[in-house]
Amino acid sequence: MSIQFSQGKLQSQERKTILQEVQHQMQRVASEAIRVVATDGLEAEVTAKLGREKGQPREAKSQVQEIDWKCGTCECNDANQFTRDGHYRRDLQTGWGTIQNLQVPMLECQQCKHDVICDYALLEKYQRFWMDLTQEALWSSRCSQSLRDMSERWSATVGHSVGLRTINERINQVKSLVHQFHHTPLEQVPEVIQLDGIGVTITEQGEVVVLDRRNRARHARQGKKKVLLVA
Repeated sequence: MSIQFSQGKLQSQERKTILQEVQHQMQRVASEAIRVVATDGLEAEVTAKLGREKGQPREAKSQVQEIDWKCGTCECNDANQFTRDGHYRRDLQTGWGTIQNLQVPMLECQQCKHDVICDYALLEKYQRFWMDLTQEALWSSRCSQSLRDMSERWSATVGHSVGLRTINERINQVKSLVHQFHHTPLEQVPEVIQLDGIGVTITEQGEVVVLDRRNRARHARQGKKKVLLVA
């Protein structure tokens, strides 16, 4: 019996190792796919702002082409005065792991030879998390998941610790936008609307106070089954 038990334990460990290797391979493939999509998207956004393809010479135009990007020194916002100026590298935390050394395009103002402030729609400046983690935080918060649960899941995904304050800040950033979206009337109403119900369990905080494993006073939480209506 001990031999059979050892063989079963060995098979279980081998199965776990195989699953971990498959997961790591999936993360590598997904990370490279995200890198390609992000890089192409950033280059396409620069092309759209400048109005010319990469490698195309800048033409001297008398008419000013104003954009919402501007020079950080002289505050010029004329796209005709901006040229591509290489890339800088940064890391990006995504739902499939960390994208290291992501190349972000840089622009230079030809009036004062200083950097242009580029506010990319695809990539938030100084934000180390990508938008997929923000979407997951919003969904998890609406399902009444605790910040600690989200922190543990995100930390396992990106490979390092993610603080509770960081998650809470991401939720608060989009909270007002979601509220505005929910209360904005529809401009175009389709003739046919298809509805579907998804059963979810939402935890709610009760009035009874209990002690947790660390003898801390906490309100007891209970789950309530509800139906999420999707149109």
